[in-house]
Amino acid sequence: MQFGTSFKRSALLFIFGVSCLSALTFCGDTPKEETKPIDPKSIGLHDICPGREGCMAPKGELYAGAAAVDMTPTSYEVGRWSYLTHKGFCPSPTPKSPYDTLRCGQYIERSQYGRKDCGTDGLCPNDNQKTRVPCDANTKCPNDQMTCNVEQKTCYLKYTKPDDDGSEKDGMPDYFLDCGTDRICPCIAPDKQPSYYGKDKKCLTGHTKNPEYTGPDADGTEGNGKFEVRWMAGFDTNHPIMGAHDPIWARALVLRTGDTTVAIVSVDLVGYFRNKIDEVRKMVNEKLPGNEIDHILISSTHAHEGPDSVGQWGRAQAGVPIETGVHPEFSTNLIKHMAQAVIDAHKSLKKATMKVGKTKTGREGYLRDSRDPKVFDDELHVLQVLGADDGKVISTMVNWGNHPEVLSDINNFITSDFSHYIREGIEKGVPKGKDTPEYKGFGGVGIYLQGAVGGLMTPLRIEVPDLNGVKQSKSDWEKSKALGYNLAIKAFEALKSGEEIKDAEIAFWVQRIKVKMENKQFHTAFSVGLFDREPTGYDPLLPISQDNMPSLITEVSVIRVGPVTFFTAPGELDPEILVGGYDGKHSYGIELIDPNNPNPPDLTKAPKGPYLKERMPGKYKFFVGLGNDFLGYIIGSWNYQLDKTNPYFDQAPGNHYEETNGIGPAMTPALLETYDKLIPMLATPGPPAATK
Repeated sequence: MQFGTSFKRSALLFIFGVSCLSALTFCGDTPKEETKPIDPKSIGLHDICPGREGCMAPKGELYAGAAAVDMTPTSYEVGRWSYLTHKGFCPSPTPKSPYDTLRCGQYIERSQYGRKDCGTDGLCPNDNQKTRVPCDANTKCPNDQMTCNVEQKTCYLKYTKPDDDGSEKDGMPDYFLDCGTDRICPCIAPDKQPSYYGKDKKCLTGHTKNPEYTGPDADGTEGNGKFEVRWMAGFDTNHPIMGAHDPIWARALVLRTGDTTVAIVSVDLVGYFRNKIDEVRKMVNEKLPGNEIDHILISSTHAHEGPDSVGQWGRAQAGVPIETGVHPEFSTNLIKHMAQAVIDAHKSLKKATMKVGKTKTGREGYLRDSRDPKVFDDELHVLQVLGADDGKVISTMVNWGNHPEVLSDINNFITSDFSHYIREGIEKGVPKGKDTPEYKGFGGVGIYLQGAVGGLMTPLRIEVPDLNGVKQSKSDWEKSKALGYNLAIKAFEALKSGEEIKDAEIAFWVQRIKVKMENKQFHTAFSVGLFDREPTGYDPLLPISQDNMPSLITEVSVIRVGPVTFFTAPGELDPEILVGGYDGKHSYGIELIDPNNPNPPDLTKAPKGPYLKERMPGKYKFFVGLGNDFLGYIIGSWNYQLDKTNPYFDQAPGNHYEETNGIGPAMTPALLETYDKLIPMLATPGPPAATK
């Protein structure tokens, strides 16, 4: 059976609710009258294809194109390492701060306010700062500036005197380098690190002129006393970016059959709002006249070590955010970069074939669930498109769910985390390991498409074996590489036994929904301007209440490409909503509920199946997390608990952190009700593989 005429007939018969006794075009072997397009709104959808105007003839050969656009910001200033909180272990190449102590992470409390002129060493009078450096057996520390806390067996940094370079109390801010957005400083410190002037525009004592420095930045950012910082997203506020380890990308795959064209885009961001995605769509259509792209799906990898793209992780004082973490220039460039990735991929369209594979990773060495019940969706899908004429790989897409946060909150370098090494392994290959062969790279554009990361799925506090069998447990680059390469190997193996798809007609369904935003933290964030997005459905001049609750418009979309189904959720979905697993079958032998949990979830309240993933038609089910929006965690309603004293700001006992970082309890019912409506529309005849 071809995924063509019969598909369109069944889809539209379902939509209009008619039988083959009627005189509509779709009944019988010979059309009786011309097919007429429908208005998606008439059936409660935002968009549908095939069926609406401009998308009536989806049958045809498969075309594919892919592109990657670097989104890494380059214009920003950096802080001084000596003013960062973590002392001791930091991932290299973090330079050492004064007194031979590594520093990384967030700013020391008040460093941007009451500690502006403590000198380059970051120590003010009366300071006694705890480090992660242990005292030796004789209660000694590595140098005279440290004192041993005998009870804790830990060294503390103690203020002893003003800085030798004259930077303390010289009237210049010391917590950052005011060298301008090109980051070329006029001076160099004795440790070869860049340095800004002291007073009177002279290099500090012992510092020398930088031969690469030619003058102040043309944009006026040098020496203006303002920290031109880019804030890192995903963990804490006040977390400055100090450089880039690897690029962050917008990676797009464009697919076409007949007059139906879709783009699937993965971006290395913590999240991206639906209204911004609409701006990307608008720019693409302006640059590709004639509505060349029918639907664009954009998913964030949820990378925790990239610039803030949401606004939640900017400057804070006393733990309270006081300004958005999104820089206007970066925000504008994101839209341009994403649009360019789609346009470039569209320009490279050529006749293609497709191959799909799937496997499971297991839990050990890959995933940890930090919230009860312990349920894992470890399914890994791979989609590869190749040139039909030359056989060259156009793109290889890997879909799997886990937080890209191996480097934790101690890293200050931009990175896409293990996503980088998945793509590098797929494109360039994975070296021979102790027990694994060499895998030659496919070339083309590697794409990592995020899955279900709620729950909370994390690589933190697990051991990941590298290619030599050495278990990596620290939050560093070696563990990130080990996880990424291991996932790339899983993808290689899945494709070895993958299925070649010859008939892959495209269809999609899009529904927009309004969801109440009940999270009080989000109310505060909107009121102080952290989020560049407009709530709806309430009177902003009246107090927020159950009768005057702001809502957000979000989006759910499904794309069918032959037997492959891409289906989205606008945030971090709990895996149990996808797969159930309340009987322990998705727990890999560990206890479903931690016996030490002071407030364990009541499994008798858990919903019965069938669950979302098994209800979704298609042989290969690519769940797309953070798809076309970012509304935080999406939690099962039966296990949604709020702190009774300070809801949304404090978490309920038993680890209910996710409730403090999600739109509210209305999200999950709204999502599932949307799929209750969509799934019957999706269950249409297709090729044999799609109906198994």
